[in-house]
Order: sequence, then C-alpha cells, then structure tokens
Amino acid sequence: MRYLLMSVLLLTIFRNADAQSSQFKSSVEPLPTDNLAGPCAFDFSIPSPQKPVRVVWVTYDRGYDISRYYDDPKVVAFAEKHSIALMLAHQCPAKSPPTLEQGEMDMDPTHGIGRSIFTALDNFAQQSGHPELSSAKLIVLGFSGTGALFANFVRYAPDRVLAAILTNPGQSEPYGMNRIDLPPEALIVPQFIIVGATDDRAGTEFPYGYFRRHWDRGAPWIFLVQNGIGHCCVINAKALILEWLNEVIKLRDPSSAEVLLKMDDRKGWVGFIHPCDAARRDGKGQPLWRVCGASVQPTSHTPPSDQQVAGWFPTRKLARDWLAFIQQQQHPANSFPNQP
Repeated sequence: MRYLLMSVLLLTIFRNADAQSSQFKSSVEPLPTDNLAGPCAFDFSIPSPQKPVRVVWVTYDRGYDISRYYDDPKVVAFAEKHSIALMLAHQCPAKSPPTLEQGEMDMDPTHGIGRSIFTALDNFAQQSGHPELSSAKLIVLGFSGTGALFANFVRYAPDRVLAAILTNPGQSEPYGMNRIDLPPEALIVPQFIIVGATDDRAGTEFPYGYFRRHWDRGAPWIFLVQNGIGHCCVINAKALILEWLNEVIKLRDPSSAEVLLKMDDRKGWVGFIHPCDAARRDGKGQPLWRVCGASVQPTSHTPPSDQQVAGWFPTRKLARDWLAFIQQQQHPANSFPNQP
C-alpha cells in the first residue's frame, strides 16, 4: 500500500511538473528568397498549458524596455486569464538592409520576417502539442523600427491580427510611418499607437499622421503621447494597454469564429488632444510636440473645435483612464531600451 501511494504521489508530481513545462525555443532558417542574414530566434511560453490557446502575443525584442512585456508578471497573469501564449521574437538582421544600416532588419514582412513568425508558430504547435497555434490570432507589439514592422505586418496578414500595439514607431527610408497606407481590410484591426513627446528618432508628427490618415478612413485606433519622454519607456503604459486589450478581446472574440469580429465604433467614447509645439524637431526635421490639453466625450457629441481627434474607446472607463494618462505633464522615465 505504501509503495502504491508513493507511486501515485510521484506520478502526480511529474504530471504537475509537465503541466508547468511551457517554455520553448525555435530557430527558423532563412530561405534563399528571404532578406535575412541568418536564422531568426524565438522564445515561447504558454502560461496556461492545460487549456487551448486563444491568442498569441508576439513581442519583437528591440531592447530591454519592450522585451519586458514578454515575462512581466502582470502581462503573464493577463495572458493566463485569457488563454494567451507569449512569443518573444529576437532581432533578425537583413543580409541587405534597406536602410543601409549594418545589422538592421528588413521591416517588410514579405521579405522573410513574416514567414519566420508563422513558421515559428508551426514549430511551437508541434513542440507544445497545441496544434491551434498554427492558426491562432495574434496580438503584435513592436518598438521603434519593429513598430513600423508591425504596421506593415497588419497589411501583410490582417485576418490573423487581433490587435497591434506600435510604440515609438518609426524607421528610416523606405519604411517610415509617413509611407504606410493600409488597405481597407486592415482598417478594422485596432491599433494602439504610443509616442514620446521628446522622441527625436521616431518623432510625433509621422506617427500621428499615420494614425490620422487611417482614422479618417474609419480605423478604431488610439493615439497616446507620453509628455517629457524620449525614445523609450513604453512599459509605463502597460496598465492602459492591458485594459485596452481586455476590451478588444471581448469585442473581437477570437475563439468564437474563424473570422475576427469588427468592433462597432458608432458608440463609445472619443478622445481629443491639443498639441503644443515643443520647439524641437526630430531627426527627420519634423516638429516635436507635447499634449497641453485633452478631453473625452461620447461619440454622439460634436467634436471640440480647438482639439484634434486622438482615439476611440469602447468604454467610458478606458476613455477616462487614457485621459488621466495623457494629461500628465511629465511621465516617468524609469526604463530605457538598453538597460541590462
């Protein structure tokens, strides 16, 4: 009897350990037609391995600050609650960088990066015993150049992207935010765009122009400015991002059908901002600006004449939380891309 009890106990321990073994790695070799200098590496985790995965959150590693989203405790808890798997894609330089910067990536997903992401998901589907990963919907999160990458990725695979988060998005020619125009089928993908008011690399003008071009065509997006912040510190907006994603997941319902639902932006709340010139310019010569005033109101109200639109919110709470954040005149600069 004692031997039987010990055997059952050991079997239970091994099973529990196996249930928690949710960490995986993959390396995707380039094809001759890819503009990739070598294999692309990926880390992967499933916080709730005992349940089917509904969504995969893909974060492109562009330094310390953005990569923290992969294993941040609150992000992991959010992923566990919503049956989300987490994937960290590492920098994958191009063999012929379009920007002519040695070691830089090619931000056109049709040149290899897009294929590497989907191939990695197929690999993780086999490794983890979760075949649903091969067709799972995606949340994509990128910083700086990979913010521009994921703007292009929405155009590349709009049917697969649940939501896109572009933080300090920008890239040298030919992939600047001023050059990106999405097709109609990509407009329904909700995007959360974050910029730093003193960011002299990505700037404020081109990201807002990207937001406004698509807003005017019906895109239900959000634009957020961090006052006093340069090219860094996107972890500061984590709580607001998670709140927004919680609503997006409910409205787009990734597990109910193969086709993601379109959010109804005829109701809800709209945010507005009054930008002030910061008397500085970014690296492309465009003016930088901060937010001096902001407001939110129901979609049925007449827009204020002295402010410009900056986002749609499905709930009053989210609108007010965005307002409270963007009204801060100095956001904390407590994390930077290259911290160890």
